[in-house]
Amino acid sequence: MSTTLIWAFVCLIIFVAVLAHPKLPNWMTFICMAPVVLLAKVMEAKDIYAVLNSSSLHLMIIICMFSGMIAATGLDIIIGDFVDHMTSSQTGKKKEMMIFAIVYLVSGLISTVLQNSYVALAFLPVLKSIARKNRISLSKLVLFVIFATTLGGAITLIGTPTNVYANTALEEAGLQLFGMLDFAWVGIPIFIVGGIYMIVMNRWCASYDDFGEETEEKALTSGQRRKQMVVGITFLVFVAALVLKSLKVISIDPNFIGYAMIAVAVLTTVVTPKEALESLDSQMILFCAGINLMIAVMNQSGLGQVFGDMIINIIGESKNLYLITAVLCIGASIATSFMNNMACAGMLAPVGISIANALGANPQAIVLAIAIGAGCSYLTPIASGTNQTMMIFTKLKFQDFAKFGWPLLIISWILCIAILPQVFPFF
Repeated sequence: MSTTLIWAFVCLIIFVAVLAHPKLPNWMTFICMAPVVLLAKVMEAKDIYAVLNSSSLHLMIIICMFSGMIAATGLDIIIGDFVDHMTSSQTGKKKEMMIFAIVYLVSGLISTVLQNSYVALAFLPVLKSIARKNRISLSKLVLFVIFATTLGGAITLIGTPTNVYANTALEEAGLQLFGMLDFAWVGIPIFIVGGIYMIVMNRWCASYDDFGEETEEKALTSGQRRKQMVVGITFLVFVAALVLKSLKVISIDPNFIGYAMIAVAVLTTVVTPKEALESLDSQMILFCAGINLMIAVMNQSGLGQVFGDMIINIIGESKNLYLITAVLCIGASIATSFMNNMACAGMLAPVGISIANALGANPQAIVLAIAIGAGCSYLTPIASGTNQTMMIFTKLKFQDFAKFGWPLLIISWILCIAILPQVFPFF
């Protein structure tokens, strides 16, 4: 084993240790690894700086900025009013099930175009209003929305950081990137079947005597409505650019259209610069840099190849597409239960690329299986940033995630293994 490979393994240990340590923030991954990577000569300084210059990082920044603008203009309040209006004629358990159905569909569908963690946070005022008016546990609603946004976000490239960082691994390796809707082939069936389970069996979701706090509801002025319309239009233009780029209708990078739309909103005083940056912080940028650095280290040192060879030994000489999908998807879903799903995707995707090279397989198909598995953050509160962030607003216990989430994990496994080899052939 070469010295470079040994130091790369040390970096991996640092990466996992920081994520596992309860008192260390995730952004410390970059701070702790970067000096080691440079001093051990695993990468040069210019290559370390380059991890802050990926298109995936800029995509995350744009999504965060739009999330701040949407929250600042109160677009999320409209959703709460919509839920109240749609369920006003129902009573009892029927009304409660209808509320969960509407919350699932609205939050899940919005998560296809907005990062799921920010959708869940934006829904918090809405959930408090629903809990207070309908005497439904706030904790139950929050856990429901966590899973709804996770399932919805898995449908598109930009809906969850897991997919974005799986894409980053392809970018680092110089391979063809995922399109906006490549995840939908598997994501939509999981969203439909998972939604049916969650809505029908919502009684399995943990419930506590917390009905939210009283909030003062204010009527929107005509000026605020105009701001909502402008922000909504600029965001839809950005989403349309992402879709058109994935369909190869346009050649321009959608990120620059996103920045242009944000500039329009700020320069027309629809939102202030501070409001546009409200959901963007240095911690997120540094954590993204840490994931990008770990991906680069695994690719450049050959560590990804080492882990890939280990998995190939498990698979053996088999060319069975279903066996390969099962090993990758289930393995990633188990790993993500004990570490952040973004980090899991970033760590395992390079391994998947090495496996693809060794087997002569389609790297997109293998990385997609890993991304779907890494996105199955249903069993523990530490499995995703959304779980960690939203749990602090509830009375949820560690085991509440697994009690309601294990059927979603089984559903995801079955549908991924059944569908993925059909739409993304490995060979």
